[in-house]
Parts: sequence; C-alpha cells; structure tokens
Amino acid sequence: MEAEAQITAHLAEAGASWDAEVDDVLVCRQVRPETHDVKTFVLEARRPQLFRYRPGQFLTFDFEIGGERINRCYTISSTPTRPHLISITTKRVPGGPVSNWLHDHLKPGMELRATGPMGEFTSLAHPAEKYLFLSGGSGITPLMSMARAYHDLALARDVVFVHFARSPADIIFRAELELMARNLPSFRFVAVCETDGAGERWGGFSGRVSRPLLQLIAPDFLARETMVCGPAPFMAAVRGILAGAGFDMARHHEES
Repeated sequence: MEAEAQITAHLAEAGASWDAEVDDVLVCRQVRPETHDVKTFVLEARRPQLFRYRPGQFLTFDFEIGGERINRCYTISSTPTRPHLISITTKRVPGGPVSNWLHDHLKPGMELRATGPMGEFTSLAHPAEKYLFLSGGSGITPLMSMARAYHDLALARDVVFVHFARSPADIIFRAELELMARNLPSFRFVAVCETDGAGERWGGFSGRVSRPLLQLIAPDFLARETMVCGPAPFMAAVRGILAGAGFDMARHHEES
C-alpha cells in the first residue's frame, strides 16, 4: 500500500544509524510524566545518530539494579519519523523491580544499555486500507508508534484507534491522540473507561471490550486489519470476540 511504502522510504533516508552492535549505550535526555503511574523516557545515542526501526518494534535493556543484572523488553513508543531520539513509555508495576527503578531513579544524563530494535508487530508488515487498533493500558505503546508515523507523514490511512483504560486519568497519550484525530480526518480515536476519574466524570464509552461495543464504535470492524496489544486477558478477550464474530483471524495481529 502507498502509505506503508512512504514510511519505508522515509526510514531509508541517508544518515548514520545507531547500531547496538557497535555502541549499545543510550543516554536519557528527558523524563515525561504521562499519567500518575506512567512515564516516558526519551533516549539518545552518545554520538549524533539516527534510529531506524519499524513502528511497533521493541528494545531489550540490560539493567543493573541492586547488584543484579536484569533484562527487560520495552516497546518503542516514539516513531521512526522522528529519528534523532527514541523513547520508551513504562507503567509503574507494584513490586516490579525495573519499572519502579525507572520511575524512581532514571534521570537525564544517566546511561542505559540496550540492544535491538527487534520484533515483527508492525502495521508495515500488514498493509491495508483500513485498520482497527485496540490497546489496553500500557499496551498502547506500539500502536502509538504506528499512529505517530501515519500522522507525521500526513498519510490518509483509515484508522480507528480504540484504547481501554481504567479511568480518564489513566488514558495514556490522550491529548496527543485527540490532536491526531483533529489533524487527520481519516483517523479516529476512541477511549473507553471502566469508571469515572477522581477529577473527571466520564461521558464517553464505558465498560470492557465486547462485541456490542466494537460494533458501536467500528461497525465495519470485520473489514479492518486489526492490531492488538495489552494485558493477556485483554488480548484473549479480543481473540474470542473476533473469532465469534466470524472475523478472518489471518488479519488479526497481537503483541503482549
């Protein structure tokens, strides 16, 4: 499809590329709070280099925390159409050694070691006229990378992006996704919350993922290429809903 070809051509632009085999160090340049328990960490190569990857891919990090070496994979939330920096967005997990260390200790100027990018979960591998993006919680990150690429290049791809959150305060990237929807007539963002927030009464779609809800939001969902990411129970629910509706599961793609 033309849109996917344009993104691929953009990524092939000349310039020195970051190569983890040569130098696996990334420097933290900025920490951005997204919600009360989600932060984005903006990273850069030690020397000016460009990051080449497909939206939806991930990096594997090697952390040393409390004298122990721990490896963790984090999806890239930034987009390759902005190649000078690369970002990960993480949710604080109660008792999680890495997510809590990142939130409490990673500051601008500190260094991390990473390898990649890796992964096959990308809309570029599944060109289509129409997409349905379904995300739950912090599973929004790979889909956000894809959405940012389409938006940055002003590509008229028909995307319905549905994000499920606990409350309005938990909607990650809310303002940016609403801006994308204003800028691109073919891009639609819909948030679904389980409850009201402490400071906001929710007036949009509510509840959990279900077939009637998908039919309300995207009546033509059976005709869309579907990209899904979120907690395992969320993805299992989506698989069951799509299969029960007679969806062509060859057009269903997921990443945990």
